[in-house]
Amino acid sequence: MPTLTRTRSVAASLVAVTAVASGQARAADLTVTAFGGVWEKSLRTCYIEPFQKQTGKTVDVVLGTGPQYVAQISANPQKPPIDVLLHLIDSAEDAKNKGLVETIDPAKVPNLADVPEPFKRIAGGTAVATHYGAAGLAYNADRIKNPPKTWAEFIDRTIKGDWQASLPGINVASTTPTAVIWNFNDVLGGKGADVAPAVAKLKAMRDSGNIVFWNDVNQFLTQMQSGEAEIGIYWDGRAWAAKDGGFKALNFVYPEPGGVVSPTVVQKVKNGSPLAWDFINFLFAPDRQSCWAAAIQYPVVNTKAEYKPEQKARMPSWQSVRWPPFAEILANNAQWVETWNKQIGR
Repeated sequence: MPTLTRTRSVAASLVAVTAVASGQARAADLTVTAFGGVWEKSLRTCYIEPFQKQTGKTVDVVLGTGPQYVAQISANPQKPPIDVLLHLIDSAEDAKNKGLVETIDPAKVPNLADVPEPFKRIAGGTAVATHYGAAGLAYNADRIKNPPKTWAEFIDRTIKGDWQASLPGINVASTTPTAVIWNFNDVLGGKGADVAPAVAKLKAMRDSGNIVFWNDVNQFLTQMQSGEAEIGIYWDGRAWAAKDGGFKALNFVYPEPGGVVSPTVVQKVKNGSPLAWDFINFLFAPDRQSCWAAAIQYPVVNTKAEYKPEQKARMPSWQSVRWPPFAEILANNAQWVETWNKQIGR
């Protein structure tokens, strides 16, 4: 999702990053990054194991966060400990700005011929989206029979007290700047760095007493299951996975003018192994993308990928989601966090 904030094992991440720093991860032919949990498991099943079988090469997986990966590569850019970055747009922009990644060469990634152009124009052409989620509203259908049709309606009815809502807090760095601050500001007519319209409504929502905040993707589900919240901003794939996992009352909508996209992207690290290009191309093969979509319940970018019928009905088209100005958001994010801390206070 979005990352997206994804659930990770902190201990595993620290061990993995330490291994990268010490050079242990370089025993393999290729080193790639991953989020933990189902992400790592699916990456191994859909991509790494088939790639190793096809090429006879070995691939190491490193768990951690985007800022950790960028810091490790920055420490040794001539002999980077990572070859392929799979991470979120904020750290992808950072890697591009630091000159740590290469421009994606379509000649080396022929499977990109079946990927729509917007997914190939990320971080100045140094990143390509592998899949995407979109933030919308997850809600308890047993308690809410008439969910909001627009984002503005969600804001106003929350203030009115039609429900108890849950929003990601400011510490959810991969979600709040885009899915809350930019999203609200955009639908309320705000422009650029000035997020006063969004902040005013967030203060009104807070003062109404009708919102709580979540700082972990699992915390949101706990709030929803306990009744502490009845509706809230969440990621589509995670919501559907929770529903399929037993939370039958959970439903999900994209209020107008649309969900807020957050793609996971891939980058080739400068001075990393040339084998990285083969692996990146493998990521976009239709059958591999089909496997990935089935495993993580997010739409993928290759137009020839196939979906399970029940999953396809839930997934938004790339044309229907809203694309935030990620580089602009990253440039303004520190200011927005300071404003949130001073005026929202949580």
